[in-house]
Order: sequence, then structure tokens, then C-alpha cells
Amino acid sequence: MKEQINISIIIPLYNGEIFIKKCLDVLLMQKNIKNYEIIIVNDASTDNGINLIKSYNLNNLKIFSLPLNSGPSAARNLGLKKSVGEYVYFFDVDDSIDVNALTILYETAKSNDCDYVFSDFKKFEGQENQRDGVYNYPNDTLFKDKEIIQAMKRELNDASLGHLGLFGCNGRLIKRSLLIKNNIFFDEKLRWMEDKTFAWKVLSFVREARYIRKQLYSHNIHPKVKTNVIESFIRGSSLLNVKLILDHVQNSLKTRLVPEVEIIKLRQQGLIFFAIQSLVTVSNSMFLKKIDKSTGKKIRRNLIDSILKDKEISQSIKNYSRSKSESRWIPKAISLKSTLLLEIACDFRARDIAIKRRRKYRK
Repeated sequence: MKEQINISIIIPLYNGEIFIKKCLDVLLMQKNIKNYEIIIVNDASTDNGINLIKSYNLNNLKIFSLPLNSGPSAARNLGLKKSVGEYVYFFDVDDSIDVNALTILYETAKSNDCDYVFSDFKKFEGQENQRDGVYNYPNDTLFKDKEIIQAMKRELNDASLGHLGLFGCNGRLIKRSLLIKNNIFFDEKLRWMEDKTFAWKVLSFVREARYIRKQLYSHNIHPKVKTNVIESFIRGSSLLNVKLILDHVQNSLKTRLVPEVEIIKLRQQGLIFFAIQSLVTVSNSMFLKKIDKSTGKKIRRNLIDSILKDKEISQSIKNYSRSKSESRWIPKAISLKSTLLLEIACDFRARDIAIKRRRKYRK
């Protein structure tokens, strides 16, 4: 009789050859956790990464392949369907985790019969942890129904927790039976915010989520490297994606029995909030040189045009509640329907975010 697999580690892979050795080595160094499987889904890579992975000759390693480049959502979905672990753990090939990360998460999940356990994270650009001494919450935190609903509301006006806060997919243990029972998978139409949208769906059904105040996951920033995020903006209408995300948000709020009147207001708030995030994402990518300026400006101009012409946005912007950490000029420019002011405001915001982040951790 085969032993129960405790954790299925699911890694989407697209041309990640330069990261593979570090990725697999850190997984093999995990302490006190034996019954886990590593599932790598090759998203039509064109480099030599798969041969490098095979050279490890690991018994607990499974490799699956997609015939065409389909994005991280499709890769993670295939990995999830092939997994057999009690819990799943999503991990990006260019990131890293502490050697005791899986043990800490698993022991917490098991001792508390928890559906969803996540830790805090480090953020590296080069060798510096830009979150040194920074944590999303002051203490270990338990989220039940009321706390999850409150977090959902916060997620529609405060992006400060990032994609590795409560809303995300990487660096957390999620009970696989919860996903299978409720038919929860990634939306394959999305390549931007697909991780947060997945988390909205998961948190619709979670009884308890637990936050561990330890930086167990390391997210790496790679300036000048094009990402799947940019690919999503190149491929299609970002505003349509925003509304698709909002549909998932709305369904999650309904599942958690938030009153319909409140859901309507939250949708209006979320529409503007995510539209602004999409503009800032493109602007950040230009500032960090993940995309060339001429292409970036064209993508952003098309996005601005669709935002300023959208009737739902024109109505929703009237009641938008801006957080203190946001730019005051971006929503102002949307209200005024000024393309020029919006472009300038987005450029300033992108530069401000990058400079503040770097300066803060170089003191």
C-alpha cells in the first residue's frame, strides 16, 4: 500500500532553465518532510530545461507538458488535475523557499485541521530583501468567516499586501479536497491577476485560513525580463479581463452571503480599483524595462481609451474610495476623462513605487 502524499508541489515552467537547479535544490533540502511530490508542467518551453530536470532522476518528480504555450493558469490546472497530495503548494520556478517552509506550513495545517495556510514573504531585487522586517500582519492570524469577508472588502481598495498576502496562490498550502469538491481551478483566460482571482474562488469556501508571521517564501523581481503579465496585456483587452475578474469577485461575495446591495457597491469599487491597477502594472513594466516603451505606450493608450469610454466606469468613478497609499491623480484623471493627465499620472506612480521601494531598503 502506497503512503499518502502529504503535499503536491506544482510548478509551471516556461523557459526557466537558468532557475531550475536552484529551484529543485531548495525543494530537496526541505527538512522533516518526506512524503511530497514535485509536479512540473512544461508550458511549451523552447530551452533545455526539461532535460536538466530529467537529469535529477527523482522518484517523486512528475513532468507533464502542454502542446502550446498556454500560460500559468493552464499549467497549474494540469498540475492540479494530476496531483494526489492531501495539500497542494504552488511555486514559481524563479522563486525560493526557506528549508523549513513546508514543514512549518504542513504542521500548522494538520494541527489545526486548516484548509488554507500561508506565510509572509521576502522580496528580492538582486541580493537585497526589500521586505526586511516588514510583515503583512503584526501576529499569527486566524481568518474565519467574518475576517475573510473583511479581507475581501480590503482587497478592493488596498493593494499593499501584494500577491503573496491572503489573496494569491504561491507559497501556501491549500487542501486539495476543497478544490476538487468545489471544482476550483484557475481561469485560463487570465494571465494577469490569475493568482488572486483563484484565491477569491478558494476563499469562497474556506472555513479557516491561517497566517504564519514568518517570511518563508522568497519572491524574486527580474527587471528587463518580460513576464506572463505583460503577455496578457499584449494578447487582449485588459478591461475585459478586469470585468472577468470582477465576475469571479462577485460570485465569491455571493457565496460568502454578502448582501446584494453591498455587492453592487463593492463591484463598482473593484472596477475602478482593478482598472487603476492594470494601468499601473503596464506603467511599472515600462519603468522596469520589462517591455519596450513604444509597445508599452501603445498598450496603455488602448487601455486608457477603453477605460475612458466605458459607461460602467463613468458611473463607478463617482463613488470611488481611494486609499491613502494610492495616487490621487489617476482617479482624478479618469473622472476628467483626460488621456494626457492619466498618462502622466501613471508614469509618476510607476516611478514613485519603484524608487520608494528601493530607497526604503537601502537606508
